[in-house]
Amino acid sequence: MLTTLDKFGRVIIPQKLRKRLGIHLGSNLNISEEGNRIVLELVLEDEPVVEKDGILIYTGKLKGNIQSEITKHRKNRINHLLISGE
Repeated sequence: MLTTLDKFGRVIIPQKLRKRLGIHLGSNLNISEEGNRIVLELVLEDEPVVEKDGILIYTGKLKGNIQSEITKHRKNRINHLLISGE
């Protein structure tokens, strides 16, 4: 398939190819070079943790009421610490 680079350096991935590969609005793509080739790879959502500078980072999308979940987790952790004496 032939496509053209626009003045901003963008390339259109043809719709037929996007559909076949499961690429949609908001999909993350990794771009790299191999010799004189540019390689785009779809970053799958089942790998939401990446290592950056020796630190694991969650890159997935959070669902639900995050603040409520954090508060609930903190309360459970405090209760666990108080009961177990850790």
